[in-house]
Amino acid sequence: MKKLFSFLAVALLGFATWSCSYDDKDLWSAVNDLGDRMKAMEQAVKNANTNIETLQKLTEALQRNVTINSVVENADGYTIHFSDGRSATIVNGVNGTSAPALSVVKGEDGLFYWALDGVIVEVEGRKIKAEGADGITPQLRINPDSKEWEMSADGGQNWTPMGVKAEGSDGDSMFSDVQDGDAEVIFTLADGKTTIVIPKTPVSGFAFVYPETLPQGATNLDNYFLFAFGEERALPYMGEVKAVDLMNVPQGWSAKIDPKTRSIKVTSPSFSGAYYTEGVLSLVAVDPQGRTVLASARICAVDFSDPEATFVLNEGNMTSENGSIIYITADGHVIDYAYWRMNGSELGNVAQDLFISGNRMYIISQNGGNDGLLVEADARTLKNTKKFGKEELSRLFWPSHVAVVGNTAYIRDNAGVWTLDLDTREFTAVANAKGTLKNRMAVVGGKVFVPGNRAILVLENGALVKKVDMDGTVTGVIKSDEEGYLWVSCSTSPAQIIKLSAADYTMDKHTLTDGGVTLGWSATPGISAKGDEIYFCNNTSTIYRHNFASNTTEALGDVKSNIANWGIIYNMPAVHPVTGEYYFNTILGYGWSFLTNDISVYDLSAGAPAMVADYRNYTRFPAGFFFPASF
Repeated sequence: MKKLFSFLAVALLGFATWSCSYDDKDLWSAVNDLGDRMKAMEQAVKNANTNIETLQKLTEALQRNVTINSVVENADGYTIHFSDGRSATIVNGVNGTSAPALSVVKGEDGLFYWALDGVIVEVEGRKIKAEGADGITPQLRINPDSKEWEMSADGGQNWTPMGVKAEGSDGDSMFSDVQDGDAEVIFTLADGKTTIVIPKTPVSGFAFVYPETLPQGATNLDNYFLFAFGEERALPYMGEVKAVDLMNVPQGWSAKIDPKTRSIKVTSPSFSGAYYTEGVLSLVAVDPQGRTVLASARICAVDFSDPEATFVLNEGNMTSENGSIIYITADGHVIDYAYWRMNGSELGNVAQDLFISGNRMYIISQNGGNDGLLVEADARTLKNTKKFGKEELSRLFWPSHVAVVGNTAYIRDNAGVWTLDLDTREFTAVANAKGTLKNRMAVVGGKVFVPGNRAILVLENGALVKKVDMDGTVTGVIKSDEEGYLWVSCSTSPAQIIKLSAADYTMDKHTLTDGGVTLGWSATPGISAKGDEIYFCNNTSTIYRHNFASNTTEALGDVKSNIANWGIIYNMPAVHPVTGEYYFNTILGYGWSFLTNDISVYDLSAGAPAMVADYRNYTRFPAGFFFPASF
């Protein structure tokens, strides 16, 4: 962004000096106007895609006989709460931009299809459904060159111009009106003619009660209740009803109604053959008018210690949201805001690193707040067990990474490394441990290995015991699958991969014949490993593999073409130590463009990368991948 700003400033300055007179205020006014215009366009894209998701949810609600509990008007638009626990947001237009008149139209078969200006959209002769299992949520963007709206119906692989310039005066929305009545809600689309009418939930308001306070910055969050295995929780319900009974309880779960507290005491299975199980809990009741009313909730149980699962830690947007955790199960279920769902509270602002030791997980955040700078949680349930706040760790200067040995946490910040006794809470600086790099530490044999500039610092029992010199800048230090060893990457020319003994610090150095191990701005290791195979990308979209046993390096392939909105690799990718799949975190860009993002996963078993999963728009400035099996 700084480079772009410099280019624009120079261009504008040149224009100003060619004019008859030079006015510095006019120059900066032009720069600021351009910046405001870019922000408006980014916000317009974000709003348009939010409204598309809402339009699809309205269509699905209509087809599934889902009712609306409430419509809440706010400064930016409306929030709709459905009877099935889901919510959706309608966002007002952005001044200076025009949105295309995208809507839904019922076809002759009774199904809803996406339409532009009232005409059903077709791609290669095929109508695009807006409902059902094969329904598609289109994506919109503004072409940076033509400034024209474009639509993709294939997840961003291909984009089609929509004939609408992103230029206007009033700021358009896909919705022109929302009428919230006693019995129904009428949504009028942008054409002023097309309406979607959805009934209101009966006056009894019979429904489960979900948390009113969402994570900061979260929108369109799916509502469901997340349990640890064997956990008992009381799920409250609301509404004017005379009698309530259980209609459906998932197999393996138990539930009991407590009419005095107006809640359902629910107990999740104590054990499951899988690490994740879910179902639907349904209640039936009679309202004061003698009508039968229903309430349902999705309930899920999870064990976060699955060795085939994956964590993604999110920094959060510093100015508008906090850190969070995404958990991807072995079979591809995505649990966003996992820590919040289990605790009802949030991590600190700008979460940076995660470490698992024994049955505990530790998360460090740069700015703290909320649950603290350092959080200790149960590794199986993510339920908070200890919090360490700013006041207690006030001497920390931009903490970035954590590692734990026994009851001692080692915390790296911009001043060096500190030790924290997790029992007594005694906090001490490690002598002579300055000059460490902002990157992950590794623990092997009870020692902590900290990347320095051209060395690795070895800490043991709270003291610096060794400095292992390297031939170049260290870009990664990770634990090896082989007991007593580490892998180290070094950005020499050519780059090196080193096998380091944790016992006597002997090194076996290999020189790469292809690729490199540079980091860019990453705070995660430039390498990851499965067995004797070390993977890296050199901050590019090409995946490389070095086989240490045969001392060979090869480029497996470029994966950029798989992601239409590939923009920036945000922290380094990593190979799963169990499945061997390779994970990339990418974001479209900075500003609000970070909301367009992908967690893409590749199978490398055949050599050339083959995409096996693409989880879109879940991350919030991802701080990296963390695998339970790596600790």
